[in-house]
Amino acid sequence: MIRLMDYRDGDTRAAVVRSDAGGGMGGGLAFASSYELAFGYADSGLTWADYLGKQPARTPEWAEAGGGRRAPGTVPFLPDTPSMAAVYSFGYTHASVNGKPVEKGGLDFYYKGPGSLLLADGDRLTGSSWLSGGGLEVEYCAIYCIDTAGEAVYLGYTLANDFSDAGLRTAHRNLANLSKLHPSVLSSEVILGDLPASSQVSASIERDGAVAWQRTGTLGRQAMIYPRRLLERLLLGPRNIFQPGMIVYLLLGTSISSHKDGFELRDADSITIQDHGAGLALRNDFFN
Repeated sequence: MIRLMDYRDGDTRAAVVRSDAGGGMGGGLAFASSYELAFGYADSGLTWADYLGKQPARTPEWAEAGGGRRAPGTVPFLPDTPSMAAVYSFGYTHASVNGKPVEKGGLDFYYKGPGSLLLADGDRLTGSSWLSGGGLEVEYCAIYCIDTAGEAVYLGYTLANDFSDAGLRTAHRNLANLSKLHPSVLSSEVILGDLPASSQVSASIERDGAVAWQRTGTLGRQAMIYPRRLLERLLLGPRNIFQPGMIVYLLLGTSISSHKDGFELRDADSITIQDHGAGLALRNDFFN
């Protein structure tokens, strides 16, 4: 399994790549820009392992020291011009949400905004406008780069919080699309490979020093009733929609929803989301 971690230290960024299998990437390779790395990979026609093996890299000196993270993580593959990135989401893609079965046929789709609405682990989470009922959804996010021929190339996946105004969506179904125009939170670490067959995930919200809500669920290929490649074709199949160099973040649907338990986020809530199989995590404080 190859992992990429995106760091930022002031105006300096570094993408640190490691392989769980060790080898040449076991100690870590650092690249100046994860976005440039993604665009080059998209045009290469190579596997990630072959492409990375051909790239000049340096050891991750400032990004990490002694195995401990020094620089904060940032949104992976995000271009310096955020308008060159876009976020979308599908819903009702998994066999169950909060342990309750989902009937196939209710697939829905949303535009979640430009890259400027993306946040990373540790960032302060707040709505982009007034919220009638903020809620979280635990999801995988598939990330794509549009190559010079206009084709979408899959880069990898990461853990995400598909944050939205679930209260607005429930009260006014005709405004459901507006309810999704809020920040999405992504792990700074990306798995440069296909989704796992199955992985246990969990979410909890701490309020006033105590756990106020928590849930466990399952993400991965076996948990989905609409596979990633189908969702990919629906959004990215039509030509001349995305320009070369764009990064597309596609949220693949949830198995855990705070709103479906009737729980709404409040000011100063602390959110923790974990993918226990891949070792990814998100921790963000919410302020309304």
